[in-house]
Amino acid sequence: MPFRYLTHTGDLRASLQASDEAGLYRSAVALFRDIVVGDSPVEPRQDRPVELGSTSRDERFFRFLRELVYLYDAEGFLPAEVELGDRVTLRGETFDAAHHHSERQPKALTRHGYRFVA
Repeated sequence: MPFRYLTHTGDLRASLQASDEAGLYRSAVALFRDIVVGDSPVEPRQDRPVELGSTSRDERFFRFLRELVYLYDAEGFLPAEVELGDRVTLRGETFDAAHHHSERQPKALTRHGYRFVA
């Protein structure tokens, strides 16, 4: 499993691990999908380009995590996969209660306990 949930007193906390940067982004997509819709299938029907800027790797990754929350909150967009290249592209679909089981509604992402180790 590309992620694991950690013990936390109130909110959700998780750890992601991967052998490379692309794998880390894929792990984040898998975790986010698990948080929001559990094992409901999500199809890569729509593309969403993600602008992360040219900051440090850890800041770009944190911005990516925030973008996952924003796209779901603003558009109901569920990520199925991510492609890294000159830019980051998310592929997924809009939440549909007829096809997706709602698990949790993420509201925010904080830096509390956030560590990016390369």
